Amino acid sequence: MLEPLANWSDPAKRRLWAVKAAHERDEARLIELLEAYLYLKGRKKALVSQETLRTYRTALRDYLAWAWPEGSPGPRVPLLKASSDDIDRYLNGLQTKGGNLPENSRPLKPASVATYLAGVRAFYRALEWAGAAVAPEDVHAPSDPTPREERRPALPIELYEQLLYHLDDAEDLTKTRDRAMVRLMAEAGLRISETVHLDVDDFLPAERLLIIRSGKGGKQRTVPLSRSLTAELGRWLRLRAGIAAAAEPALFVNTGGRKNKGRRLSPSLLRKRLARYYGELGFPKRYHGAHMLRHTAGTRFYRATKDLHVTARLLGHSNVNTSAIYAKMDLEGLRAAVDGLEEEQ
Repeated sequence: MLEPLANWSDPAKRRLWAVKAAHERDEARLIELLEAYLYLKGRKKALVSQETLRTYRTALRDYLAWAWPEGSPGPRVPLLKASSDDIDRYLNGLQTKGGNLPENSRPLKPASVATYLAGVRAFYRALEWAGAAVAPEDVHAPSDPTPREERRPALPIELYEQLLYHLDDAEDLTKTRDRAMVRLMAEAGLRISETVHLDVDDFLPAERLLIIRSGKGGKQRTVPLSRSLTAELGRWLRLRAGIAAAAEPALFVNTGGRKNKGRRLSPSLLRKRLARYYGELGFPKRYHGAHMLRHTAGTRFYRATKDLHVTARLLGHSNVNTSAIYAKMDLEGLRAAVDGLEEEQ
């Protein structure tokens, strides 16, 4: 990233290049501008996560495809003169069948639309930083009528046990690795990015601790591990020794493929593998996704402690109010309360 940052450090050149890139629909250069802005002027600056960068790149590419379809002689919406009404039309298209979405794709949910809007807003802040445009104001993401706890549920214990059983295959290196990663997310509360960025040295088996060095916003935290999870990670470490080179620091590595075998696993590959497992087990669509496993950990922490401060500490939340959702997501606790009422009758 050092070279792109240097490219955009001169204010005069920054404006010239931004205008030129917008007039020529230079997607690569506009993405470079966006990333330079996030690194230099964004709220988290150098600590901006790779996941945020990936998401914003996707949003910008999609917005460019709408505002100026590739191959078109000119833009439908001039990139440097877009208004709030133009951005609203773009967002409406994301939510409408037959809008600016690819054929046969389903309209995006409000949460996904909000993510795309965040990327577009960042793009226009970058153009404003370059002195090339004024960022449109008064643009808001659509509200979601579905409560947050219903949008992103935790995995019921019965389904979680099915998933672990499905991955319990000592002869399959990949499943053995994935089982350990699933348990870290669903029992220790790690995000998928935190899981794949773990290094071998971050695991302290004697102390039953895991050091998370690449938490959200660059924050570091130390997470205690159960005895069984510590033992499972120890088993994986012994198997990993036969796959990864001594110089590879990653705790979780690819188990196959000529090019990537022994190298750090990517978040996208882990997501694909999880989707495959959910499909093989026939899980309902509401119980798909990687982040659902972290929600599973959050509800388990809250159910076991009834203490939001402990839950926040284990999950790495800086604000205890962020963890309050897990009290609402505790469907097992609600089910037990309903069953208790029935027993009283």
